[in-house]
Amino acid sequence: MKTLHQSLAKNIPESLKVYGSIYFIIHGNPFNLEVVVDSWPDYQTVITRPKKKEMVDKLDQYTNTYHIFTKDFHKCQQFLETPGIIDWNQVIQIQACQESIDKILRKIATSKSLQIEHLSNILFVKEKILQLRTNEGTTFWEDKNLDFKFTSLNASHAKLVNDNWSMGLNEKSLNYVLHCIKNLPSFCLLNSEGNPISWYVLDQTCEIRMGFTLPKYQAKGIGTYLGACIIQYLRKEEIPFFLHTEEKKKYLWGALTRLGFCSFPHGWNQWKLTPPKEKLIQIHSNI
Repeated sequence: MKTLHQSLAKNIPESLKVYGSIYFIIHGNPFNLEVVVDSWPDYQTVITRPKKKEMVDKLDQYTNTYHIFTKDFHKCQQFLETPGIIDWNQVIQIQACQESIDKILRKIATSKSLQIEHLSNILFVKEKILQLRTNEGTTFWEDKNLDFKFTSLNASHAKLVNDNWSMGLNEKSLNYVLHCIKNLPSFCLLNSEGNPISWYVLDQTCEIRMGFTLPKYQAKGIGTYLGACIIQYLRKEEIPFFLHTEEKKKYLWGALTRLGFCSFPHGWNQWKLTPPKEKLIQIHSNI
């Protein structure tokens, strides 16, 4: 596993989703994931996915998530269509840092009559994943004389996070957020009353996600400061990290650049694939 992980490092940023998930597999495997390759040691495509016993709810796209990296797009399609590699009878998510996988998935979706939805956003990665300027964050904190506590989220905060996560806002996403908070690093700033006012959560691929600052505290640099604190923590713990943002959120680009991130347009991709309605009805009736 470590040999594969080291090999994937040579293909960052394209391999980041798989690289990050294998990091957590090596370090305790809190999401109970497994790795599938098309061949070894000369692999062309790598997939990380939950073990079969985790994917009990066929309608839960948050759990039924696959992460893909490939060096050969033609062979990738053949591998994805191999029986047992991906369960196309579920509602699933596929995540990758290679936009060209879209063509493959659309061909498969057409052949299997699947509905497909594609999100493509800007990927942000540190030039050296574990590199951090030592002064990041300190100037803002000292100048503003803020009085917030940097700490982790707990299970009681899951609903707050889910209610402010644009990709969440439902019961299945709430369960996913709760699973992340309980098993992976999470970060927040607490006000004097002990309530979170800004937060981020790491997902099972080492991506910094679900970020939000309460409206009262926005446009004050608080999210930027929290981001700097998070990067310092992850660097200290030697945890790889990256994040994404929508292209329309240009106001975030400057802050991310100041934190030392490089941008990759269309570098973050997520697909939701849904079986035909009649098959979904059949699936639901069997649950």
